[in-house]
Amino acid sequence: QFVRFIFTLLMCEDKKRNDLAEAGEGQKLTGRDECGEEYKGEEDIDGGWGWLVVCACFFTTFVLDGIGYSFGMFMKPLKLEISESNFGVASIGSIQTAVYLSSGPVVARLVTKFGPRPVCISGSLIACAGLMGASFAWNISSLLLCYSLVTGVGFGCMYIPGVVASQEHFTRRRALATAIAVCGTGVGTLVLPPLVESLIEHHGWRGAMRILSGICLGSIICGLSMFPAKRNDVSKPEDYLNPPVCLDNPECKGCRWLLSLVVGPGLASSDSLTLFLMVMMGDFLATMALCIPYIHLPDMAMARGVKPRNAAFLISSAGMCSTIGRVLAGLLCDQRRLHPMTITCLATGMAALQAFLLVSCTQYWMFLVLTSGFGFATGFWIACETPLIIRTLSFSHLTPAFGLLTAGGGVAALTGAPLAGYAMDLSKTDKGLAVVMCGCIMGTSALAYGAASGYRLY
Repeated sequence: QFVRFIFTLLMCEDKKRNDLAEAGEGQKLTGRDECGEEYKGEEDIDGGWGWLVVCACFFTTFVLDGIGYSFGMFMKPLKLEISESNFGVASIGSIQTAVYLSSGPVVARLVTKFGPRPVCISGSLIACAGLMGASFAWNISSLLLCYSLVTGVGFGCMYIPGVVASQEHFTRRRALATAIAVCGTGVGTLVLPPLVESLIEHHGWRGAMRILSGICLGSIICGLSMFPAKRNDVSKPEDYLNPPVCLDNPECKGCRWLLSLVVGPGLASSDSLTLFLMVMMGDFLATMALCIPYIHLPDMAMARGVKPRNAAFLISSAGMCSTIGRVLAGLLCDQRRLHPMTITCLATGMAALQAFLLVSCTQYWMFLVLTSGFGFATGFWIACETPLIIRTLSFSHLTPAFGLLTAGGGVAALTGAPLAGYAMDLSKTDKGLAVVMCGCIMGTSALAYGAASGYRLY
């Protein structure tokens, strides 16, 4: 209902503005862009059919992240069937997340060349095949091949289009459109974990994998809906997102030249590259911490007397509150009263505090309150990623920069949850050690964002 209210409000405002534009014979938008630079004569393209692309992006992130964050529900049946430790089983889900995030630079290049539509459709087909193959797996090696590698590549081809496809359809409300698009992650973690728990209970984990494979196949419709924006100027949408740059840029020397081979010379020669790398370090640590509770929290809650269905709902509550946080973060970024880096620093600090407090939980309502707070805070952080890139670099560098950011997140996802699982295997005591590690890593991320904020002001 909350998301429907936001959509209704925005569409009503679009209608009023379109009526005024028609009365004025095609008004042009004048103001300041996301980088704070004045622009004149740019067409106001907010709204209209662009909201259909936002919906497509929303359901794309709903599917891929909802399935990814539901892997904690597969932990117990997989440990029983393939006789693996917490570290081994947790590695299956973490490697999948690492693969789809690490593929960011490559997928960003594909989106730049072919557009988001064919890349997203291809990703849906690959993810469908990977999940179907995982349902026939007989050991951890086959699960790593099908679920972690193949499905991870498919999700990687869906993720970048799901975030950047709506960008060229908006100007003034770009942060809000992005926030609504990435809300699919929050809603996915609200809906899919209980659904997966029920599917495992009635059809087993193999049947649940096959049903999730069908859901991925249906997400082809989302890819078909990612059409490019229509503009009245002569430039192409691809050029608007990724303007041509000189390949012989004299500023690309040394390490910058090596980086230009991955992300292109435009981003590699940016004056704000150092600041962006500091932001990337904060995002790396936050992503490492984020993966830990979604995999280990259900087991921790059940070890302290929480029923399995209620433990699954903890992930859903985090997803619901994350959705609210993302929408509010998008609205706040569009107001331009606080820099996205400041919002991110505060959000990661609050998430670290929630993680530390989870250690003292002994009852279900305690887990529910703190998990919801953790989801709300991390929702702010995730929704600020794209506005932060635009404000730190520029809109023209969004696609390659976001691809590089997700690649760093992939390495973080590969290390976070397995490291916590390995620590749990060594301790042989309470499972609360995982959330302690989460709090420590997330707190370090807040310090990194704080250092980046100081560098920006300096």
